[in-house]
Amino acid sequence: MRLRLCPPLLFVGLVFAAAFAAHAGEALPPPADLLCANAPAGTVEEVPPPFNLWLVVVCAPQSQALVPVEGTIWFAHGTVEPVSILALPPAATPVPPSEGYNPSYSVRFKALYAAEAKGAKRARAMKLLEAAMSKDVPRKMPKIEHVFQLDAVSIIYDMRYNIYFYVAGNRPRAAIACIDECSQVLFFDILTVDEAKARLSAR
Repeated sequence: MRLRLCPPLLFVGLVFAAAFAAHAGEALPPPADLLCANAPAGTVEEVPPPFNLWLVVVCAPQSQALVPVEGTIWFAHGTVEPVSILALPPAATPVPPSEGYNPSYSVRFKALYAAEAKGAKRARAMKLLEAAMSKDVPRKMPKIEHVFQLDAVSIIYDMRYNIYFYVAGNRPRAAIACIDECSQVLFFDILTVDEAKARLSAR
């Protein structure tokens, strides 16, 4: 299986901190709105289980985004680059806030679908993981107990992101987010805060 591994800065999951820095000169929503506290009714999708244990929807400056829950960090695989997944599709031009238009609410996920990947779907997801890890040295495949799939559909172009979470030891350890029938993928590690600190200190 040939995949194009996309750097986080080129994929929809751009560095979350950079998303804020890029808009430092623009009018940003109040801090409380990061948690979508003032979002109009019907503009923030409820995250279905079990993903509600692992991620949240936030209202970031240029679009809504999927980010890890408190206590966990998403790093691009093998790096210390934090990532998030934006509702703003790749190559789409951000629209700055204006009177009556706030991309934090308007550029959003219109649907979130969750299911456990079993049978042929699990086999395909595992092949994606194997391909993503093919250049790891040493290559050590984790023992995956479950694979859960979240399909996140953006209101822009109806872009659909397929996001696979690989569960081992009763918690997700890695994930793959992909577009274009998984011809483009972003492989990221799911770490606890302590694991993230250890990786940072080792750099």
